Amino acid sequence: MRLIILLLCLLSLSNCTYFVAKETAKIVLDTDKNPEKKEKILKKQNLKKEANKKKAKDFYCSKIEDPVKCNE
Repeated sequence: MRLIILLLCLLSLSNCTYFVAKETAKIVLDTDKNPEKKEKILKKQNLKKEANKKKAKDFYCSKIEDPVKCNE
């Protein structure tokens, strides 16, 4: 019985931690106190996304010859 209660407490605390972190990240990105920093973060995220897309496309095209997706 104690084990079940302990597990329920741990699960509820981990969910709570997740929501607090999620809200904190949302607040940090939504505040306009430092718009240059926000802009840098978003630009860096976009560059990483584009780099990952390019790597995925290169890998896919190296394995499969698809004239539709691999035209350059």
